Amino acid sequence: MTHMSPSARFGALALSLLLPRVAVVAQGASTRIATVEVRAGRDALSEGISPWQDQGVTLGLRASTRTGVSVTAERMERFGLDDQRLQGELSFALGRRLTLGVEGEVSTTHQVVAKDGGAAQLHLSLPGGWGVAARGSMRRYTAVEVQGASFSLERYSGNFLASYSAAPVRLADAPVVTTHSARLSRFFGERGSVTVMGASGKEVEALAAAGPLVAAVRAAGAWGVLPIAPHLALTWGADITRYEGLFTRRHVSLGARVSSR
Repeated sequence: MTHMSPSARFGALALSLLLPRVAVVAQGASTRIATVEVRAGRDALSEGISPWQDQGVTLGLRASTRTGVSVTAERMERFGLDDQRLQGELSFALGRRLTLGVEGEVSTTHQVVAKDGGAAQLHLSLPGGWGVAARGSMRRYTAVEVQGASFSLERYSGNFLASYSAAPVRLADAPVVTTHSARLSRFFGERGSVTVMGASGKEVEALAAAGPLVAAVRAAGAWGVLPIAPHLALTWGADITRYEGLFTRRHVSLGARVSSR
């Protein structure tokens, strides 16, 4: 998850974890790197709801910009309930322009989060700095199953990346709902980046202790990576999301990333 957990909540942003890496691929970079990242986040909610908290540790190993693996262990507190979740990712090249990514997650507590799930994504680099991506996912909660997808169009120009995503998702047998999002990223150096994002539509999210709900959302946020030493960088994120008829959520997170180079 650059990865930003924020980046996962908005449906389209769930294609998240591979996107910053693909940006490096588009620039033709090559690297072998191991990373360890620790982070913590806090959500302030309206309507008198107690704040949410989350902490995570990610271990990553990349053989190249298009091939790598990472494992993330997370702890989340929502509605006074504690959940733990383990996530894994694997990405690798399928030819010159096609990259495949697969993800999996499992929670032994699954009081609010999904008890298990998985996703797969294909990214195709096109001439002229263009790229397209398609992603499918499935998550099983205690009582229901959530199926989702996302389709993204992106354009690279120098150190900038602009993208638009549409993310349809379905909760059990309910009608399909869709979130639309747009983002703009600026990459600097080998490790630094800043991204701004806006999203609107309907999504399925774990917004109640009883399980996931469908909610109309409007969201805006920013996150990035700030190198502060040759092997050390800070990761940060901030976003605000309004769930219509429920509450407004203000999220901040801060982390530290240590890398082998």
